[in-house]
Amino acid sequence: MKCLTIALAMCAVLLLCCNCSVFNKLNMAQNVYDAAMSVSYTTLDNYFVRNDVNHNKRQDLILTNKADFEGFFGMAATMGGLPTDINWNKQYVVAVVLPETNRMTTVTPIDVRQDGNKVVFCYKVDRGEKTTYTMMPFTAVALDKPTNSQQMEFFFLEK
Repeated sequence: MKCLTIALAMCAVLLLCCNCSVFNKLNMAQNVYDAAMSVSYTTLDNYFVRNDVNHNKRQDLILTNKADFEGFFGMAATMGGLPTDINWNKQYVVAVVLPETNRMTTVTPIDVRQDGNKVVFCYKVDRGEKTTYTMMPFTAVALDKPTNSQQMEFFFLEK
């Protein structure tokens, strides 16, 4: 009985530590967001998430070259237009890919802010009705590469 009580107490402490870590990261992201300045970005349209990408968990991506980008996304030219052009010499991509779902889901970029070497990508997720198919909702934006070679720190903030 004493061992069971100790094991349960250890599990509770472990869960609290994990939750505090997530809360601290979200709190830090919000603090950086509040203090940072908006930067211009280009929303990427007419792309899709490849079906060989891990579809079981959310992925926060920073992609700095075409090969890495093509490992996650494919082009989807439609009647509405061509995929957004990315100049890999001057830009990089920040993206959020959500787990596969059977609900109509849209992910929309709200803002990108930067404070020194800290970048916060703020986005909104709208979940709708169930569908008869599955999808991997995502959003991606192209940002100008920094002028110096400083190490960037990225935060993803769902609002």
